[in-house]
Amino acid sequence: MSDTVNINAEELSGLTRRAFERAGFCQSDAEAAAEILVTTDLMGISTHGVHRLEQYIKRVRAGMINSAPKIVADDRAPALAILDGDDGQGQVVAARALELAMTKARANGIAFVTVKNSNHFGATAPYGFAASVAAMVLMCGTSASPAMAPFGGRDLKMGNNPFGFAAPRRSDAPFILDMAMSIAARGKMRKLRDLGEAMPIGWALDVNGNPTTDPVAGLNGFIQFIGGHKGYGLSLMVEMLGGLLSGGRFLDDVGDMWAENEPQGVSHFFIVIDPIRLMGAGDYYDRMESFVNKVKASAPFYENGEVLIPGELEYRAIQERRKDGIPLTIELLDTVKRLASA
Repeated sequence: MSDTVNINAEELSGLTRRAFERAGFCQSDAEAAAEILVTTDLMGISTHGVHRLEQYIKRVRAGMINSAPKIVADDRAPALAILDGDDGQGQVVAARALELAMTKARANGIAFVTVKNSNHFGATAPYGFAASVAAMVLMCGTSASPAMAPFGGRDLKMGNNPFGFAAPRRSDAPFILDMAMSIAARGKMRKLRDLGEAMPIGWALDVNGNPTTDPVAGLNGFIQFIGGHKGYGLSLMVEMLGGLLSGGRFLDDVGDMWAENEPQGVSHFFIVIDPIRLMGAGDYYDRMESFVNKVKASAPFYENGEVLIPGELEYRAIQERRKDGIPLTIELLDTVKRLASA
């Protein structure tokens, strides 16, 4: 395993921003993309942080990601909008959509913004964190490159279509759920492939439909849904809220983020609720604490175990990494520095 070094989050943000600027991004778009990637690493989701930077830049230089998109919002109603990302960087487009949805939710109590013509936007967790900081409840999701067959089928028609949900708390870890519709995200399988390690049985089938622990065979075969047909239904739901309702691409019309021969045409959606407007700050936060405390009051199943809510480990990681720095392999840090100075 490669040696690691810790780097200050602000320093990593600066390097990442400069890498995007070198690729042709304006300062504000470069800052938006860098903030999402570095927040992802702060949360400990290393498969979707600056680890992805080089592939993004490759696609920008190949003309598959628009480094200067003209992002346009089509307001359909006070609380409804369709946002066209003009093939921009996924994090840039998604950050713009989230901000629009939060602005509309502040004015109307709730908002729905669906997005077309975007690219891979990373993990859902950093958007959930941003919404929580703004005291908003968020549901969001994104389509992805086709990697899964419909339940009962064998043709790759749909992505693992991640879904996120977040709710703020008064002062402690916000509730942040970030889940792909596959048992494991493809990024985790790629990481095991790169490390030369086996993956757990059940994550994927090979091209012949046999269970495999080989991440290469799994990536070339069939990634498995969480909960079988239930995960399949949830994946279709995400696809409909993004691709179908936005007027964008859907299912196997979505491109491959690892290819450099066509825009991806990814779609996202953001549903934002203002809980303070719904029930008042005091009542909401009191009830949220009561809710969390009831969950965490459960006796741990294992000795010295702990009952956690979604997002709690990520919140702890943020606190630790803000103090101690973000661990990166030396090779990855060298890559980021090279991209920042290229």
